Amino acid sequence: MLIPLMQSIYKYIFSLLLCLVIYNLQAQDNKVKADTIKTVWLNGVTPFVDFASLISSSISNGETYSMEGGVQVAIKHKYFPVFEIGFAGADKISNNNITFNTNAFFGRVGIDFNLSKTKKDTNPTNNLFFGGIRLGYTNFNYNITNALIKDSYWGGEESLSFNNQNATKIWYELVGGIRVEVFKNIFMGWTVRNKNLLGSDAVGAVFPWYIPGYGINTSSNWTLNYIVGYRF
Repeated sequence: MLIPLMQSIYKYIFSLLLCLVIYNLQAQDNKVKADTIKTVWLNGVTPFVDFASLISSSISNGETYSMEGGVQVAIKHKYFPVFEIGFAGADKISNNNITFNTNAFFGRVGIDFNLSKTKKDTNPTNNLFFGGIRLGYTNFNYNITNALIKDSYWGGEESLSFNNQNATKIWYELVGGIRVEVFKNIFMGWTVRNKNLLGSDAVGAVFPWYIPGYGINTSSNWTLNYIVGYRF
């Protein structure tokens, strides 16, 4: 009676230990898979602030001003979707006393691509040399006062004001830059942008001198950003 009982106990203990080993291996395997997915696909989220816009605002004496920031997501160390948001405006007085003022929020969405090549069997670097594209949007009101309108038929001129005018502007940006990890998870870098308006103002229309998020109302603009961000 004792031997069969001991055999049953040994079988029970062995079965329990086997179950524990299998459970532990499955748990470790699931953890490895989860870590692998995180490592392979999502490599971090980086909120950032642009300091170049703050500096340019301070040296423009309030004629134009802007502040902006955003969030960048790193995927597979190759693709970097970006969302940017900001607030900008202008208070301009021309040489002939025509005044223009506006301010509004703006947003951009786009993606950057890592142009740096990583050798095989080496860990990807956190430093980036990248190119990308953005699509920008803003809706804003603006005021123009003391605008001199000349009468080409009768002669003479008249001073007019155009208050609470509304405009919606969309543009795209070609982007290039570098981003360096200066301390653990702290990034700094330059970004150069070529901005191009989609659509144009109607001939003879009263159009805004400045577009929040885009800059001076010309068909194309160049801007420079200096960002500081922290990766989570």
